[in-house]
Amino acid sequence: MTARGTTAQNTGRPALMIVALLLVALNLRLAITSASALLTALTETGALTPVTVVIIPALPTAVFAVAGIATAGLAERWGRERTVLFGMIALTLGLTIRGIASPWIIVLGTVVATGGLAVVNILLPAVVRAHFGTRIGPVTTAYTTVMPLGAAFAAAAAVPFAERIGSPSLGLALWALPALVGVIAWALLMPRTAPETRLPLESGQKRKLPAGTWLLAAYFALQSLLSYVMMGWLPTITSDAGIAPERSGVLLGIAMAVGVPTTVVVVSLASGIKRMRVGFVLIALSTLSAMFGLLFAPQAMPELWAALIGVGMSAFPLLLALIAGFGADATESARVSSVVQSVGYSVATLGPLGAGAVSQLLGSWDAVLVGLAVLAVVQGTIGILVTRVLAKNRREARRSA
Repeated sequence: MTARGTTAQNTGRPALMIVALLLVALNLRLAITSASALLTALTETGALTPVTVVIIPALPTAVFAVAGIATAGLAERWGRERTVLFGMIALTLGLTIRGIASPWIIVLGTVVATGGLAVVNILLPAVVRAHFGTRIGPVTTAYTTVMPLGAAFAAAAAVPFAERIGSPSLGLALWALPALVGVIAWALLMPRTAPETRLPLESGQKRKLPAGTWLLAAYFALQSLLSYVMMGWLPTITSDAGIAPERSGVLLGIAMAVGVPTTVVVVSLASGIKRMRVGFVLIALSTLSAMFGLLFAPQAMPELWAALIGVGMSAFPLLLALIAGFGADATESARVSSVVQSVGYSVATLGPLGAGAVSQLLGSWDAVLVGLAVLAVVQGTIGILVTRVLAKNRREARRSA
């Protein structure tokens, strides 16, 4: 039950809220894809060592997992909107710190930046639920479309920008500027609501998570693992296959850009069980095809493999739309989001770190690509199980109505 902070208090400026939301969302992948595109340059200039270059791609999921544990509690204490502002400030500071060309300073900046990013990432579905309850689908589509757009631009532009500046580490820090714009916009335009209060539980009573939460967490784990391996290592994988670094960065940009049109399609599938199943199967097949393409013919059609990776990554906005609709209210949605993302990212951390370690050990990306192909099949299977639970939940809801 919410006692304060209701949607009704903020109906006067929904358009401005959406503008602020989009400016925030624009920054939620910039820190990751810009670093990924610059890994080779950072290593060549000594800004990263062989150890830290493996750590950097693994940090986002590890930090997301830790941040997810505390985010829901912070939001209940400070309010969702103020906590999002805190996260954006941390993101901006972390990106700025990465301008110092020292391996462990860059690692520190990445930790701070991704910590702030994680807080925002977890809370946006609940913010949408609280202030756009009747328009969850369209608003989720809008902000999850902006996310890959920003990521694609950062992936494609990071190397040219860094070359023009003359320093890959300063090229990393450059991406603090759009984050600062997001901070200012959210500070000025965010909804002015008080933290929520909830009815106390009776002695011995526990708040239960909605049915299907743990299946969502399992799917989210595999989705994150697959996506962050690609976001962290795709330019390196294709560079090692003989593709020029500039083109490799553009390939990651293509993968992210494909998420823009596919997000519109995929989020619309969340409203129907049969369509949702089609979406989960399509996502799994796309990822599977991309892994085989990179494995057997990386130089033949790399743009196609990148585009298929982008389709596979579009599971993320579908999951956010599902999370936003889980639970009885926005606070419960925040709890579901916190659990799903914390558990999911804990598992997903093994992906980028393991991929980098395996490739260095074996001197090839073949084993990594085969493993990701297998996980794509498992992911599709879990997606089908999620739809069965959701179908059961909706039947029970109709009976009790």
